[in-house]
This record gives sequence, C-alpha cells and structure tokens, in this order.
Amino acid sequence: MLRKILSLVSNYNPSFIEIYDNALTKKECEILISQFNKSPQCEGVVGSSSSGRVVNKESKQSIELSDLSLWDGSTISNIILSSLYKCINKYKEKYSSLEDIYSWKVDDLYTFKKFESKDDGYKRWHTEQSGPRHAKRIAVWMFYLNNARSGTEFKNFYPMESKMGRCIIWPASWTHVHRSSVPNKGLKYIVSGWISYNE
Repeated sequence: MLRKILSLVSNYNPSFIEIYDNALTKKECEILISQFNKSPQCEGVVGSSSSGRVVNKESKQSIELSDLSLWDGSTISNIILSSLYKCINKYKEKYSSLEDIYSWKVDDLYTFKKFESKDDGYKRWHTEQSGPRHAKRIAVWMFYLNNARSGTEFKNFYPMESKMGRCIIWPASWTHVHRSSVPNKGLKYIVSGWISYNE
C-alpha cells in the first residue's frame, strides 16, 4: 500500500506541464530551422478578421510561417508528426483521464515562429483557449528548436527553459496563462499547435 502511495506521489504533477527532452534530434532541429529560413515568411499574427490577418505588435511580434498543416506531407510536418504523437501518447499514459472525456484530435493547423529582437515574443499574458473561437482547445504542444536564452513564462508555475529538441505539453485553459520571456534575448525558434475537441 505504501509503495502504491509513494508511486502516486512521485508521479504527481500539479502543473500538468510535461517536458519531453530530446523529442527531436539536433539534426531534425537543424533541418526544421533550415526549412523555415527557406520558406516564405510573414509578420506574426494574433488572429484574423473579415479584413484578413490581424497584426498587433504590442501583443505579439515575430516572423512566422503561415497556414501550415500537419498533414501536408512537407519535410516540416513529417518531422514534427513523427515525434509529436510519441509525446502525446506519453502524456495520455500519465493523464489517463484524457481518455474519459469527449473525443478529441490534434489540430491540423500549427505555427512556426522565430523571435530575434528584444521586442519580439508573444508578450501579452494569454491562454490558448482565448475566447469562444478557441473554446474547443484542450491542450497545447510546443517544440523548442534551439538553445535560446529566452523561454516561456507561466503566471502560476515555474518558467520553462528553451532547450533544443524539447517538447512541452500543457492545458490550454485559464490556469495556464503564459507568455514569451520578456524581454526576448536573442534568436529563438519554436513550433506549436493544439489538441482540441472533435467537431
């Protein structure tokens, strides 16, 4: 009985933020960054409206690739998918209650961002379940592609260090308000997306 209790305590993580180091290899990270640098890029957006993509540099400033699909068969998506599902399966094993809720899926769309100047980053505190438009999001996944000096800050939990090949998964809800480390310190590449309820 004591052994079972100790096992439960040792596996307990009240933050529900899970870290999977070396989820991507150094070579894979280098390929992804190379693909980013060779691809058409745009200013980072915070949403969309009837008039198009919404840019708000007070909230978010970045360079990113737009309209990316996990199932487009590209070099980028193939590398990410191979590792992402391994991490998600580990997350499900630890938090088996995910299997007890309404059916969900990995979102098709994701973002690939570069932060470089001190003013770059998603600087505003936010959640990934920001408003009715994103209410179906359950969790977030993110890959860090380089050993950047700036990571991710959580308002209610410890900050996350940006480490090459690291994947982190965390809940999308109000408990996990977060932002990029402010100010940004040098070059940082990240890829991130969501897990949401099925339509």
